[in-house]
Amino acid sequence: MEIKMKMPDLATTDSAIKVIRWLVTPGQPVQRGQALLEVETDKATMEVECIATGIFKQPLAQPGDTLLAGQALAAIEVEGPARPAAAAPPTTPPETSAKESPPIENRNSKFENPAPRAAGGMFAKNRAAANRPNQSQTP
Repeated sequence: MEIKMKMPDLATTDSAIKVIRWLVTPGQPVQRGQALLEVETDKATMEVECIATGIFKQPLAQPGDTLLAGQALAAIEVEGPARPAAAAPPTTPPETSAKESPPIENRNSKFENPAPRAAGGMFAKNRAAANRPNQSQTP
């Protein structure tokens, strides 16, 4: 099955992306994640990686061409049968049993009786100050 690889969105602006050079030749096996070509945006020069494992059939853009994100870039032959037609949705929803979901009263049980708050709050220095005897009084 042949797939068309599209130019990924590499730039932060809508500027065109210029093809610098191809790193593979037609007929060469390619792996997903392998660098296929070098491109230049308005900010940097970078490599574009292959999106599938298969055989590189042909480039759809030549060095010097400018493309926008989403335009066809290359044709790649991948193994496997053609995609099957979409299956029809089931006519009745699947049945769920009471065993699959816990009773509602158990779901929120941890919130019914929250833990008592320590004197002085959640910070250790505040708790220590609350538990310290008042030192301002002199005997």
